Amino acid sequence: MVKRATIGDVAADAGVSTATVSRVLNGGAVTEATATRVWEAVSRLEYTPNALTRGVFAGRSSTIGVVIRDLSSPFYLDLIRGIDEVAAANDSLVMLANTFRRVDREVAQVRTMDEQRVRGLIVTTGEATDGRTRRMAENGTPCVIIARSVLDAPPGMHSISLDNVEAGRLMAVHLAGCGRSSIGVVSSGRRTSQIERTAGLRRALADLGLPLPEDAVMVAETEDEVSGAVDTLLVRGRDRGEPLDAIVCTTGRLTVAVHAALTARGIAIPGDIAFVTMDDFPWATALGITVIAQPSYQMGLKAGELVVDRPSGPVELVFAPTLVARTSCGERQKA
Repeated sequence: MVKRATIGDVAADAGVSTATVSRVLNGGAVTEATATRVWEAVSRLEYTPNALTRGVFAGRSSTIGVVIRDLSSPFYLDLIRGIDEVAAANDSLVMLANTFRRVDREVAQVRTMDEQRVRGLIVTTGEATDGRTRRMAENGTPCVIIARSVLDAPPGMHSISLDNVEAGRLMAVHLAGCGRSSIGVVSSGRRTSQIERTAGLRRALADLGLPLPEDAVMVAETEDEVSGAVDTLLVRGRDRGEPLDAIVCTTGRLTVAVHAALTARGIAIPGDIAFVTMDDFPWATALGITVIAQPSYQMGLKAGELVVDRPSGPVELVFAPTLVARTSCGERQKA
């Protein structure tokens, strides 16, 4: 086994002290001749600086911590890609943690990121972690909250979210334009994003003279609950004398389950029921599913930049959603 070169080996090879080597590696002031000797020694010995030791002296690591609620959601894949691109361009690594939508894990993993003295923290967690992230921001660690805004954020605590009300409005207008009037909604819970999307949908439908009944919204926390939610929506529509001709899914995480529940019942999309959902992903094109796309890659880039650039005040960014119309709402029949 080849012994890993140490900073002492580099100093001996270059004929300088370890302090001088450290100064050269960290961009300190030395003569050009000294710097040249040190870098030549680094190259000959294939020396790799110890980032852990460097972090100890700096009081902070070069790692960007990312805490994700649920990696099964297509939204997060491009978000992480954007974060990682910024991290790589700035000599940082991404430390990723998945909470599996459990609040206790969210709290524990944010605490661990703080204990690791990460360069910055990007989270998609709920409000249970806000106390810790506020303290981290106040202590000099930039924190970015994804998918919701934060009230009275201190300097260094930023937020990036989608205009969820507009996402709901786009769904309503598109379905109405495709001739759909009896709509059911599958939502994934009580998060702000879900509430706002449903509110935007409801408001836009009312403006179009198509009120959304209160019982036309079902919550499915997990994929296992989707089938029952779809059954309930279908029954309620029939009981109102308004059989459903469209279903909206307000989260990309449940898209597969909702689509499967409809097809398993022999319901033709879009012949019997139109279907529109959140978040774009490769196989949505193959299935012709109309979606409301979030610019998740751009959101990830901006989150990484907020960590690296460290703006002084709190920054709140709201991105616009985009309708990607395909065929699942009867678009071709309409044309």
